[in-house]
Amino acid sequence: MDFGLKDRVVIITGAASGIGKACAEEYAGEGACLALADINEEGLKAVKASLPQNKVYIEKVDVTDAKACQAFVEHVAKEYGHIDVLVNNAGTARMGDLATFPEETFRKHSELMLYAPVRMIQLCIPYFKKNGWGSIVTVASMFGKQPGGLLSYDAIKAADIMIDKDFSNYCAPFNVNVNSVCPGPVDTPLWHAPGQLGDQLAAITGKSRDESIEWFAKTNIPMQRYATAKEIADCAVWLTSEPAHYITGIAVNVDGGMVKTTV
Repeated sequence: MDFGLKDRVVIITGAASGIGKACAEEYAGEGACLALADINEEGLKAVKASLPQNKVYIEKVDVTDAKACQAFVEHVAKEYGHIDVLVNNAGTARMGDLATFPEETFRKHSELMLYAPVRMIQLCIPYFKKNGWGSIVTVASMFGKQPGGLLSYDAIKAADIMIDKDFSNYCAPFNVNVNSVCPGPVDTPLWHAPGQLGDQLAAITGKSRDESIEWFAKTNIPMQRYATAKEIADCAVWLTSEPAHYITGIAVNVDGGMVKTTV
């Protein structure tokens, strides 16, 4: 199937690793022109080096900085002449006792995963209007549909889903679709890197990091494994493709069967 993404300009935030990196690789395979943002500049350089056949613009960007976001979008438009697709992916998570979860952490997570996606959508809308076409996908989470015990993450991802639904109505008249991808646990550095969710879970279970990650999959995921980053990226790419362009305002679960609601 031709996804109609050849020469489309695709912005991806949080593109240096994990799902963002996988998205870059999948869009590259479709012949898209990439514009990759992350605070990890070395990671961005590595992604660009791995895609020598593609047009790849990279920029170190802190998406919690409004001026940096605006400059990045302007730089992408200058580099390519247009912008077609936005993938809001930058994010993080933190386990913690809900009764003592730090307000400051909640605020930082909101800056990264709530305000930044809204900001990026607003910055890209004028370019989509000019094109007469555009597509937006936000990497939300199945934990935006049912609680996972990560107070800030769950609440913010639920808000992301509703933000995308609101923007889907707003953007539809000028031929832009807006959707959310809702992964379950994904095999990325967010789980495996030192100090991240695997270690945080290990502190609760008393098991090793790897044992805790394996235990979580076996006891919580019907398919008994974590998703690959590519499986999430494949859904994001499809939602922003030409064949899927009439689909808008939905939140697609890619979670191995964890969500059991009827939507």
